[in-house]
Amino acid sequence: MFGEQSLLMIVVAWSVLAVGCAWLVPARWQSGLIALCGVGLLACVSPIAIALLGAGTAVSFALHVHGPVSKRTLSISIVTIALLFAAFILTSRQVPTATAAISPAAARVVLPLGLAFFCLRWIHYLFESYKGTLRQHTFIEYCCYQFLPSTLPAGPIHRFDEFLRDLRRKRWEPTAFSYGGQRVLYGLVKLVVVGNYLLGEQLTHALADQTAQPTLVGTYLSAMLFWLKLYVLFSGYSDVAIGFGAAMGFTIRENFNWPFLARNIRDFWQRWHNSLASWCRDYVFTPVLSATRSQALAVVTAMSVLGLWHDVSLRYLIWGAYHGCGIAAFRWFDAKAGALIDSLPGWLDLLWGALACLLTLHFVMLSFPVTSAIEHFLEGL
Repeated sequence: MFGEQSLLMIVVAWSVLAVGCAWLVPARWQSGLIALCGVGLLACVSPIAIALLGAGTAVSFALHVHGPVSKRTLSISIVTIALLFAAFILTSRQVPTATAAISPAAARVVLPLGLAFFCLRWIHYLFESYKGTLRQHTFIEYCCYQFLPSTLPAGPIHRFDEFLRDLRRKRWEPTAFSYGGQRVLYGLVKLVVVGNYLLGEQLTHALADQTAQPTLVGTYLSAMLFWLKLYVLFSGYSDVAIGFGAAMGFTIRENFNWPFLARNIRDFWQRWHNSLASWCRDYVFTPVLSATRSQALAVVTAMSVLGLWHDVSLRYLIWGAYHGCGIAAFRWFDAKAGALIDSLPGWLDLLWGALACLLTLHFVMLSFPVTSAIEHFLEGL
């Protein structure tokens, strides 16, 4: 298995080559060569992914071209994709859940690299085909979208219509290229210096005695360290992907917006892994809400799916439902007391904001200890 640093170097190398292909070759070849850079990345890290992801890309494109995709075809496709993803998850148990969460890219080496994000993009593409919103495009353009090198390991989950617009309007802009390079460097510093060295080695070693103890303090410190490392590493991968996208002329969706400053759990999920949260909103929450007219059921279902996407297990199902129930509870509270809170005078509003941030932070940080306790209780019944 490739190590974290080796995988990062491979992603950077193929992404740099893709940037060159985006500007130094004739326009008619650019899309195909960028896609080939993604295939080259897969060949270095996870060769099985080339056949699997290539077949899925070809099938989804064929379904669209010979469509429009019907409701039955869409339903069968979603079930097939979900079963395929679950099968690989369940046969890849050698990657510990915590490691997979902290290091999404490393986990995807055991799975076919990029499978988790490909599955979501396939469903997005087929859903939009069913809705009739896709503009006419070629198979090469679709492959360029699916195999964009920098987004393969850990997203973000960009949308095809936005990507196609950028691909066709792509023009050389020195400011965008410069911004992209700065964003890549920023992400690499977060990954290598802050995430891996300062947090992954120095702070983890300094707190090892406390976090190893099965006490309340040990559990609390472990949870805090886990989420801090997760944020720095995952947002670092997102920065690298967004930066390389900008350098090629693509605007990739932002994934993080200072999530630990969120004043409520709904706000948190609008700031944390936003490309996934918005995917769940569009393709799970909205259809369930349309079918049931129940916001609470829709949000719990969407967050449960989000949990299972991380790992097909009872723990992550409970974890997703935990966050879904938290959002549903906040919606109820906001409907009852939101107007009163909005009318608080300045100093009280600042005090409430600080308290709300603290409560939200701990609701999130303690989610895994709480869900682990629930899981153990259920297994003991």
